[in-house]
Amino acid sequence: MAMPAETHVLERTTIRKERLLALPGDVLVTPGQRVDPDTVIAKAEELPGEPYVIDLKAELRTSLTPEMVDRTVVVKVGDKVSGGDTLARYTRGFLGEVLVVRCPVNGTVEFISRSSARILIREDPRSAEPVHIVSVAKELDIWAASLRMYMRFKEGDEVKQGMALAAAPGGVASMIYSYSPVSGIIEKVCTKTGTVTIVRPIKATVVDAYMPGVVAEIVADRGAVVETAGSVVQGVFGIGFENYGTLKVLATNPADEIGADRVPDNCNGLVLVAGAHISYEALRKALDGGATGIISGGADSGDLVKLTGQEIGVGITGQEDIPITVVLTEGFGHMAMARRIFDLLARADGRKVSLNGSTQVRAGVIRPEVVVPEPQPAGETEQGIPATSTKTDGAPASGSGEKPVVALNEAYVGSRVRVVAKPYFGLWGQVEGLPGGRQRVESEIQVRTAQVRLDDGRLVTVPDANLEIHREDGGILH
Repeated sequence: MAMPAETHVLERTTIRKERLLALPGDVLVTPGQRVDPDTVIAKAEELPGEPYVIDLKAELRTSLTPEMVDRTVVVKVGDKVSGGDTLARYTRGFLGEVLVVRCPVNGTVEFISRSSARILIREDPRSAEPVHIVSVAKELDIWAASLRMYMRFKEGDEVKQGMALAAAPGGVASMIYSYSPVSGIIEKVCTKTGTVTIVRPIKATVVDAYMPGVVAEIVADRGAVVETAGSVVQGVFGIGFENYGTLKVLATNPADEIGADRVPDNCNGLVLVAGAHISYEALRKALDGGATGIISGGADSGDLVKLTGQEIGVGITGQEDIPITVVLTEGFGHMAMARRIFDLLARADGRKVSLNGSTQVRAGVIRPEVVVPEPQPAGETEQGIPATSTKTDGAPASGSGEKPVVALNEAYVGSRVRVVAKPYFGLWGQVEGLPGGRQRVESEIQVRTAQVRLDDGRLVTVPDANLEIHREDGGILH
């Protein structure tokens, strides 16, 4: 099977990449610091934030219409709330009894359902308690000494939020349940106090620099922007997530086909470059030999399935559980690598490169990439800051000898773009404005957007994830 090539090459640029944590954490680098691909930019050791669903009908013991929900709820989506804060207030009966629903945790109001009368609170992971003690015997109205008779789990078992920890008869043909308030591991079932201790494991999250370069900007509590001078090759298809290693060109020309006999027995830490095709045996040998990446014009899709041991979705890749990243610059089958790409990689033989096989062919197109940093320039200071600076707003720098600064996958005013999602799919235009922040679009979600003047004259607002950016003069080329 063959795929048409749509490979892009970006040369002689300054590449900027945001390296951010998904949750707030500690930033471990400083502005101007030189970093390697494995340098840890930021780290967070936190509990995962649990979603808490508050059922207003159950809490208030009454049926609520959407209009009654509007009158009852005293918070709105996006509000920060603390444990004990009032979420809803309802006056019931002739005597005007006031019932109050309080927030169980610190977090953010993420969703309010008027139809089902529920509020979703996303717990703030920074304030999450690592240990929860549940008074199961008290909730079931049983003797503490008999707790184990009613338990559905034992020490060491994993439980999810909302699971019934224990159950006991509550009357005629009815049962009373004690539910787990959090997800975690049952550490202790105590028959003296009648309690169950649940421990929530702490998850460490780190983000590395991905490519060698200089810390150009710090993003408070999240990470940093890493900047480097070099070239980028965007492929057609890939598997595997971010990786890096030393480039070793195996092919002698773009049409060369690589078999297992051409792959070194020990290729630990190498990113291997093939030509038109690489066989399954060569892929397997490279993986077993410790290679971190493979760049080839083509490969058989069935061989990639055998390599990963699972079917590969053509819509989204990059989540495969393998320690190697594969980038195809032309497509599936026997396809000679573009001469420009092959020559660029051949000149970089022996240098450190970074690559990412993540591919998304639907809206918000993501292409696999190979980043080839330039050697450290002679005019760079000890702190890693270039002696001659260039613009850092994402627009091409002007002036003799300056390189365009490119924030990959980000548009700037003046960008030539193509829309890759409906209702403007396939239309070309130019970015005229970037509102900043997140805007609400027709689907009612909030995303970063760009104002694009289409070639037919219409000015439209498009999510920036639905734009494919093209540049000329050292930018992205076909």
